[in-house]
Amino acid sequence: MHPAQAHPHRFTREDRLRQKALIQRTIQQGRKKVFPELIMYTLPNTVSHPRLGLAVSRKVGNAVIRNRVKRRLREAFRLQEQRSAGQDVMVVARNGAKKLSMMAMGIYFRQLLRKS
Repeated sequence: MHPAQAHPHRFTREDRLRQKALIQRTIQQGRKKVFPELIMYTLPNTVSHPRLGLAVSRKVGNAVIRNRVKRRLREAFRLQEQRSAGQDVMVVARNGAKKLSMMAMGIYFRQLLRKS
């Protein structure tokens, strides 16, 4: 059995923006939404599912804090009902992202994906 079938809510490799060219295309051609703690870009893609890319620099905090921010962002993205359309979403975390709650991250994703 495929791991995604065993865990249907898993965030698999296919759900991530991993190639540098795709990340750059999303940032350069995508629609930009700026929040105090995050910068989010969205661009329609050619695959049938949404993909998420994350950039969390050392300015946000040490490795533990950066990984916590990434886990929360992935979960907030995964829980969105409106993410069924094929879109690439790139999130650049700013320093204040470590203080964001899951609820606030979900609100930011809803605001971004509602207009797409």
